[in-house]
Amino acid sequence: MEDTRRAWEMFDVVPLYNFGLPDLSQFAPSVHYESEHRFDPEANRKFTKTTFCTPKGNLVSTSIEDEWKGGCCTKYLITEEDELDILEYYLDELLAEGDFSAISSSIREMRKVIGEDQAMDIQWAMQPYELLCFPNTMDTAVFALTCPDIFRRLMDKILKLDEKLLPAVAAGGADFVFLGGPGSEMISPQYYEDFLVPYSKIITQMAHQNGLLVYTHICSPIEPMLSKGYYNQMGIDLFETLSEAPVGNVKSIEDAFSKLDPAICTRGNIGLDRLLECSPEEIREQSMHILEMAKKMGRKHILGASDYMFYHTPVENVQAMADAVRDFNANNA
Repeated sequence: MEDTRRAWEMFDVVPLYNFGLPDLSQFAPSVHYESEHRFDPEANRKFTKTTFCTPKGNLVSTSIEDEWKGGCCTKYLITEEDELDILEYYLDELLAEGDFSAISSSIREMRKVIGEDQAMDIQWAMQPYELLCFPNTMDTAVFALTCPDIFRRLMDKILKLDEKLLPAVAAGGADFVFLGGPGSEMISPQYYEDFLVPYSKIITQMAHQNGLLVYTHICSPIEPMLSKGYYNQMGIDLFETLSEAPVGNVKSIEDAFSKLDPAICTRGNIGLDRLLECSPEEIREQSMHILEMAKKMGRKHILGASDYMFYHTPVENVQAMADAVRDFNANNA
């Protein structure tokens, strides 16, 4: 957190800090995680095996992490239908807990690091369809088809858990909570209609009742979901990202703006590929185009990258974005 704060203090910007919810397993005394690590010096790669231990049985995940590239989960905790019983046991343990004040205390400590005047988002697998991210997105979609009864039951229990977590997150001083959603390369529009839209409406209403705003990040193809109006129905306050190819698949920033409810603030959309490879002059030009189009179309827009920046992104290109916003605001004061 301190590294992130120091990085953004290099620039004249207003950051939106995104931090993960503290580990929920602390509220389920009968479960715990065990991790094993191995490092391959030739490949410069770290291997991690994590075991989720419960009285109902154990679940195992594996991941790899490369220097300058980040990490990737190679096996998720749940891959088979019969393993969903362990997730249900874990949810029942969490739902039996009545005091989540430790969550509030942890978020207050985060506040001390970044300061009281910065925007802060707290992220967890709040969206019920994600099943706490124990399975991957594709397996989760398959479970919805192959075992719909337990799938719905688990989602409803996650809703009840969110009812307990949202007040604790708000009491800690968060501004936003994070609502995910996969793009069209992962699931179908029907999945949005059956699960994402109806459950998102419930989640966002609960967040708003607790004084929280809802931030959504979808960095992959969002058409045809955008044209079908699904994001307008979900109760989102801040949406990113409206990216053209090759990062996303919107026709243009203008077309995307025209299809989103004007009440929804947007964020982005400088492609990570361009931030990595373009000159500062090109980044400034694209930044100005986005800002001018947002003004022309009456949009509330926060200029930013289309996703978390790659390692080795030139500092000069980030500075070019900040300079563009400063000059744009000065010219339009």
